[in-house]
Amino acid sequence: MAETATVEIPGTAESRESGESEGREQKVTWGELFFDVVWVFAVTQLATSLAYSHGVGGAAKALLLVVPLWWCWVGATVLGNTAGDAVDTAKVRFTLFALGGCGLVMAVGIPRAYETGDRGGATLFAVAYVVLRTLLWIALRSRPAFRGNTWNPFTCALAVAGPLLVLGAVLEGPGRVAAWSAAAVVEIGGWVVLSDKLDGVRFETSHLPERFGLFLIIALGETVMAVGTQSSEYPFTVPRLAMLVIGFVLILALWWTYFHYGAPAARHSLETDPKQSRIVREIFTYCHASYVTSIICVAVGLKKAIAHPMDAPSGTPALLLAPGVALFLLTFCYSRWQMFGAAGTLRFGFGMLAVVLAVCAPLMPAVVVAGLVALLLGALNGLEAWNVENGRPIPLMRMPRMFTRA
Repeated sequence: MAETATVEIPGTAESRESGESEGREQKVTWGELFFDVVWVFAVTQLATSLAYSHGVGGAAKALLLVVPLWWCWVGATVLGNTAGDAVDTAKVRFTLFALGGCGLVMAVGIPRAYETGDRGGATLFAVAYVVLRTLLWIALRSRPAFRGNTWNPFTCALAVAGPLLVLGAVLEGPGRVAAWSAAAVVEIGGWVVLSDKLDGVRFETSHLPERFGLFLIIALGETVMAVGTQSSEYPFTVPRLAMLVIGFVLILALWWTYFHYGAPAARHSLETDPKQSRIVREIFTYCHASYVTSIICVAVGLKKAIAHPMDAPSGTPALLLAPGVALFLLTFCYSRWQMFGAAGTLRFGFGMLAVVLAVCAPLMPAVVVAGLVALLLGALNGLEAWNVENGRPIPLMRMPRMFTRA
């Protein structure tokens, strides 16, 4: 009579429930990728609202909505990271799906979030945020990394930022903007004030950089969509086709700037820095929020430039291209400063050139502005590659670190 043997299959629900990854690198799961689809729509909604905003104030209000959406995504990503292999169990999957549903409702409310006399959009946005934060709080407190850690940036967001968003939905006009601005301050500042509450949390060092890199891909994908859809809606003139090519080259340059040197440095820092929570806060949470915001600005600027390539940019949305690139490059300086105590001289210099270009943009046709921005990014990437391939040291600006408290 043949003997039967019991074989434990790695990755089954029973073996994953503990969340232990047994030393393996944690990979992004299909459930997390599906969750990200909702934020693809959210980024599109944000870019569309920004494109049709009026003046600096309108643009600022549109960008204000980035904060709750971004920090909700960060919370879900921390949940997946700290869950380990358990992220692929039915329990955590359904939690992510529920969080994604709340994010979808928030995204639906974006276009009418500031409408006066109709609170539908604002109410949807605020209530869905509170529900998402509640579900996230319940899920995180059950994870071993957060047991006994009742007051942290995530509970602060639920207890303080949530009521402020609901209050803003009830108010109108400046009152709504003030309440939602206060909520954004709580979201951002909570990670500094309560940063010591995350000291004991150990983050998996391959999963987290991959998740944040994927969100950069989402933002770049919105830029591709903005360029492509806008090009298809107008007659195919030579200047517009030139803008299409320039826009694609510019997007490739943005990708190269982040993924060729920036992403590996961020992962290295997470792996080697004794204060993991500081790296998660400064590099992944704050800096990547800035990267995403800058790419959304670039998307809107390219969209407007393709519509009127031979006209000088006018109006806040049309003028966002060069400032978006400047913010993108200067954020790398802050990131490297926080990681290694030195900012890259090349990226700082080219970032300041983008600032100068932003000032001069109203004096030139949009296609020329876009061409100069693409040339600037190409030159930066070329110089960095030349330095590395020839074994030359990358010029650095040595500065003391700030915000070293984890």
